[in-house]
Amino acid sequence: MSSRRRNQIEEEDAATLKLGTEFNNAGCLLISEVKFLLDLRTKDAPDTTVYKKTMEYVKTFSKFSSNDSTASVREALGREGNLAQFEIAQIANLCPSTAEEAKNIIPSLVKLEDDHLQAILDEVQTLRKFQT
Repeated sequence: MSSRRRNQIEEEDAATLKLGTEFNNAGCLLISEVKFLLDLRTKDAPDTTVYKKTMEYVKTFSKFSSNDSTASVREALGREGNLAQFEIAQIANLCPSTAEEAKNIIPSLVKLEDDHLQAILDEVQTLRKFQT
């Protein structure tokens, strides 16, 4: 393996939030946000397999049923100044119920104390439970 390729592999590591230079200033959409954006295109939606499979995916895995509840979750997670965009999206998309589960599926969250992370997750679960 070339040293250039090896350096590239070492640089990209989601566990440490090293996602590659193309993602340094990129925002992350929640699956629910993608669903709402695609729903806006229903009239002029392309009739392609990729589009249909994407719609099927976002309908299956969207955790929030309204634009308001999605915005509330994004706002709540955004108030946590120590969460990266990637972590916000992962928490909202995966909705882990415990701090242990969250840290296992989103390793970069080890920086947070379990009690604090659990409070964040509980708020997301509450918003999900009482969404309109």
